[in-house]
Amino acid sequence: MKSRGFTLTEILIVVGILAILVALLFPVMQGVRASAKRTACTSNYHQANLAALLYIGDYDDHFPLVNHHPESIPDPLRDRTWVQSVLPYVRSLKMFRCPADYTRRSEIEAVFNGDVYAGDAFRLYYEATLRVNLGYNYLYLSPIVRVEGNWEVQPRAVSAIEDPSRTILFVDTVFSRTSSGLPDGGGSYVVIPPCRYSRVGFRVIDSFGLPPGTQVMAASRGWKPQNPTSPYQFGLAWPWHSDRLSIVRLGGAATVVTTTGLSAGCDVKAGWAGFIKDSNQYGWDLF
Repeated sequence: MKSRGFTLTEILIVVGILAILVALLFPVMQGVRASAKRTACTSNYHQANLAALLYIGDYDDHFPLVNHHPESIPDPLRDRTWVQSVLPYVRSLKMFRCPADYTRRSEIEAVFNGDVYAGDAFRLYYEATLRVNLGYNYLYLSPIVRVEGNWEVQPRAVSAIEDPSRTILFVDTVFSRTSSGLPDGGGSYVVIPPCRYSRVGFRVIDSFGLPPGTQVMAASRGWKPQNPTSPYQFGLAWPWHSDRLSIVRLGGAATVVTTTGLSAGCDVKAGWAGFIKDSNQYGWDLF
């Protein structure tokens, strides 16, 4: 029996059906990919949290130093970041990255080889640790303060934390933003909290737990909610998962929240001008 060919009308109908199927399946596939990245991100961050806890156990219950030699201009040959300190417990920088971050960054993966000559190797390794996606809540847990004209790191003890299950340890971050507001350059190894002060009656209390007038090293005083192109719009925190970002609490819980959820309990204003309104909801501080 001689087979007949397809007519143009039949071909167009088949193409149309396929186009409809693709249109229906594409959002589903996108959703599956996004969910997989979100799961991988929280899994990585959970491993990084365990590594930090192992470090804390080895260093007399104290949090990692955010920097070993903090300076206004970072010096790769002198300084060491908290990522470098914790990295031996996980062996790969991948555990400090979120797969949903599509921006360019250094691809150094191995633990640094100390036998390599000092120079570019030091710089590349150091800069790679500066651009991980896990932003350390350092201003509460390992603040850098001005002492007699010098910058000094003062890591807190875990025993000083009133509620570890509530306290934020790490947050999804961004390094910089383009002129159109898009993320760029990977993440940041530190994150800035949205609030600093609370008010009790007529008294203003510094939630950092520092003596009055203490100067802290921070590239930004709080969030910049009115500047949508600044990486400090959310204090370097960034929602890599659509409108949500990953956080890790000291108690070990890794989850995703919105930027609004990240600032819960805080009246966000530029320059830390907004006060902490509800310390039970505010998940950044010590108490």
